[in-house]
Amino acid sequence: MHISRLSRCAMSLVGLLAAGVFGNAAGAQASNTAGRVPIPYRSYIGINPLGIPFDIFSIEVESGIAQGMTIGVSAAHTEIDNARYSSADFKFRYYPSEVVLKGFSIGASAGLLRYSDVRSEIVDVTVAETRQTIDTPTLGLLLDYNWMLGASRRFIIGTGIAAKRILAGSADRDKVGLDRAQLSARFTVGVAF
Repeated sequence: MHISRLSRCAMSLVGLLAAGVFGNAAGAQASNTAGRVPIPYRSYIGINPLGIPFDIFSIEVESGIAQGMTIGVSAAHTEIDNARYSSADFKFRYYPSEVVLKGFSIGASAGLLRYSDVRSEIVDVTVAETRQTIDTPTLGLLLDYNWMLGASRRFIIGTGIAAKRILAGSADRDKVGLDRAQLSARFTVGVAF
């Protein structure tokens, strides 16, 4: 039930963002762009290189939709001991400098999380370990910082933190031992185009 509601909200958000992009493009042709900072790159794709030595994988794509604003998607999978986190998120970021992809940004995310962990249960006189799984929508707040490096400023190193609200009920969260809020960190390297 939550997932279908999230799907409808996500589709509405994508529709509103698309309307904003097309409206902004049409308005940009008629408006004067004096005073705006020229932006050489509007999109980027990045991965988390920590997936090579550790079980922390992520990929994200981000693209500018207006001066200082971007939308993007990300997918991640992390394994820590027996806990497995797999997520997919739509992201909106605002860069106060109004230069997309560069420097500090704040944002919001909406996505889905699949979390599983091994839980111990006493059955008769033996302890049985079973993997419990939960699929739930999430909403998050993002604080990020990107560095644009290299001679042409195309190489991006991105860092950040996020706080996500788990939109499952307490009974569902308790079955897998998941708190209602989760903190996560972001580290990515990529290229702008």
